Amino acid sequence: MHRPVTPQVHDTLRQLRHPPEFRIPRPSLEPAHAEWAAAVLAEVEAAEALAERARTPEGAGTDALLGAAVGIWRALRKLDQGTGPLSAADLRQVRRQVHASRQALLDDGLEIQEHDGLPFDSGQSLEALVFQDEPGLDRETVLETVRPSVYFRGERIQMGQVIVGRPAPEQTSGT
Repeated sequence: MHRPVTPQVHDTLRQLRHPPEFRIPRPSLEPAHAEWAAAVLAEVEAAEALAERARTPEGAGTDALLGAAVGIWRALRKLDQGTGPLSAADLRQVRRQVHASRQALLDDGLEIQEHDGLPFDSGQSLEALVFQDEPGLDRETVLETVRPSVYFRGERIQMGQVIVGRPAPEQTSGT
């Protein structure tokens, strides 16, 4: 039966790989210091495990998602409550809740990028759904974002879809 190697045995064996003049003796610590060092190392390992879990999509953003979900729920509830048009105060409240939800997601690394009014280049990582001629444009420009680009902690998780306006062809007058 194979028994696991303890860290102390592992460290000792690792030192034996080197010539005697390069071996580093194990520090002699008082029991209280050894316990303190062990506790600090355990905390570091726990923090590293937590940070690693936060880097994965499964463990990321629970608080941010919860904050966003509650904000969206409040906004939708306010919108669904009224039978008539919302007052200016109600609209401000809904707007604040939606902005707070978006900020909670942004704080955790979820960025929603709109493209309206930005110059368009065919090399961009965007899906152009429609190209339409627009008088007054001097270059291709995003007229409308149909679906925003979404990035999570710097990585794109959704490609944006846009409607692109291009300069209208010159009209030649017939003689």
